[in-house]
Amino acid sequence: MVRKYGREPYRVVVVHGGPGALGDVAAIARNLSSSVGVLEPIQSKYTVDGLIKELKEQVETYTNEPLFFVGHSWGAWLALLFAVRYPGKVKQLILVGCAPFEEEYVSLISERRKKKLSEEEGAYWDLLVGKLERGYNRDDVLMELERLVVKSDHYRFRETEEDKRDILPVDGKMYSSVWREAEKIRKDGRWKNLLSRVRCPVYVIHGEMDPHPLEGVIEPLFRANIKFRKIVLPRCGHSPFKEEEVCESFYDLLKSIVL
Repeated sequence: MVRKYGREPYRVVVVHGGPGALGDVAAIARNLSSSVGVLEPIQSKYTVDGLIKELKEQVETYTNEPLFFVGHSWGAWLALLFAVRYPGKVKQLILVGCAPFEEEYVSLISERRKKKLSEEEGAYWDLLVGKLERGYNRDDVLMELERLVVKSDHYRFRETEEDKRDILPVDGKMYSSVWREAEKIRKDGRWKNLLSRVRCPVYVIHGEMDPHPLEGVIEPLFRANIKFRKIVLPRCGHSPFKEEEVCESFYDLLKSIVL
C-alpha cells in the first residue's frame, strides 16, 4: 500500500518509523504535497530485508527516477539501508530524529527520557518495556508506551484530528521482529561498514530536546566521510512535525531541500 500526495512526478518518499508506526509521517507528506509529489509507503513486512525489498517495489510502481527520501526515527535507518542497497534510487537522504548508530549511546536514550517523566511514570515505562520483551500483547503495550513517549520525547506535542485519522493501528509484531534485527546491526557494529557505502548527500535534522543523542548520529557519519549537513531545531523533541513551536519552520526547511 502506498499513499500518494500531490501531483506527478513524485519526487519525495516519506518513510515511517516504529518499526510498525504505520501512517505516522502522513502529516509530512500532506504538507509537502502543496509543492511536490510525495509517496508514503505503508509497509507490511516483518524482516529488515523484507522491508528494504518492499520499499523498492513500492517506489518503482510509480517512478524509476532517484528520489528524496525523508526518514523519521527507524525510518531514517531504513532509508539509509535502502540507499546502501539501491544507491541509484536515492537522490538525497533526510534523516529526521535518527537513532544513534553505536551501542555506547543507547543507554543515554532511556536516561534522557526518564528525566522528563515522573518517578511513577518511569517505573511504568520499565514495566511496559519488560512486557514488550516478554512478548505480551505487543500492540496494547506499544500504545501504552506511546502515551508516555508524548511526554518523554517531545517538547510541546501537537496532534490534529487530521493527524489522528492518518495513523493506522500500530503493528506490534512488526516492531518486535524488525527492531530485534535492527538492534543487532547496531550491537554488532555493522553500521560502520554500511555507512561507508552511502554515496548520496545527507541532511540530519534533529530536535534539540530529542532524547536520542545527536552525537551518536553525526560522529559515525563524519568518520564514514559522508557529506552531510546538520540542522538542530531548538525547542523541539523527537518528531518536529508534531511540535507546536517548530513544525512550520520544519516544513519550510524540508521544502527548501527538496524543491
